[in-house]
Amino acid sequence: MRKFLLPFSLVFWFGVTLRKWFFDIGILKTTKVNVPVISVGNISTGGVGKTPIIEMLIEKLAISCQLSVVSRGYGRKSSGTIVVSDGCGNFASVGDAGDEPSQLARKFPNLIVVVDEKRARGAQKAIELGAEMILLDDGFQHRYLHRDLNVAVMTAEEIVNGDWLLPAGNRREPMRSLKRADALVITRCKDTHDFEHAKGTIESKYRAEPHPLLRGEWIIGVQTKLKSFERISTNEKVEIRQFVGKKIIAVSGIGNPKSFESLLAETGMIIAKHFAFSDHHWFSEEEIQAIVRARKTLGIDFIVTTEKDFMRLRDRFVEFVKTEPVIVVEIQQVFIAGEDVLDALIKNVIK
Repeated sequence: MRKFLLPFSLVFWFGVTLRKWFFDIGILKTTKVNVPVISVGNISTGGVGKTPIIEMLIEKLAISCQLSVVSRGYGRKSSGTIVVSDGCGNFASVGDAGDEPSQLARKFPNLIVVVDEKRARGAQKAIELGAEMILLDDGFQHRYLHRDLNVAVMTAEEIVNGDWLLPAGNRREPMRSLKRADALVITRCKDTHDFEHAKGTIESKYRAEPHPLLRGEWIIGVQTKLKSFERISTNEKVEIRQFVGKKIIAVSGIGNPKSFESLLAETGMIIAKHFAFSDHHWFSEEEIQAIVRARKTLGIDFIVTTEKDFMRLRDRFVEFVKTEPVIVVEIQQVFIAGEDVLDALIKNVIK
């Protein structure tokens, strides 16, 4: 049915092109702050594994400076400037902050996290709190804030298969918008062959382009892996091998639930049912009760969810997460190509 939406994609393309031109000629203004800014974003809707990339950068950068993450805070119940974490142990509620900023704040207590739909204003607030460098989350389209390093993120599948612009497809911008990027991280690569295939697709389509990235340079490959499992009722880490042959219910409200399901299946789990909700979904009491009933009816060993979903569960459904066999999965991105490229770009920003 999306083919019938192609005329509207043409209108969307016109709007995107006009907005780009307005930024290029200065009608729409870009604000430069007095600390370095690294932006991580994507050109499509849906989950591409961006949050684990942010976490990877935090681990690389936090030891060198007071780091901050500035985000819009998608799915939050507030508006305006919210200090999610001041880096000193004071946290905003998940409802006010949004799930992903809350996840980052709880995971990295010394990190300054600010959400604001006006990212330039949020960046200024982060600087007031002591930020010496800013990671701009989902900032590729948000050109109102100047960035010193612009990192785009795409999945290998998306690159190889291609897509239409919204609403016929999932693209926010055409591929040529990657000319604004300093580096491209290709996620969900099954192996190095998968990475090279995706990289080769870009090279073959855009080899005539003058931009180095579209000629295959400055491209990084990562593989999505399960890092750890934590049983919430006991706050204990659980070995992956303990899940082999176990019946589970998966619960997710993320951008790409199929990817989450595939990762769980690789461990040898038997996924009896997957309660898949829309991204940033706020669970209701009725939905939680339905999960509990399914667990009892199907003879389930574990209820498995993501860190991001757990943020929306932990305060509102305390009894559920403490009495049910809830397992929270930590997901990471592992380099398979180009880590030295990213390190060199980061080093230049720090200088």
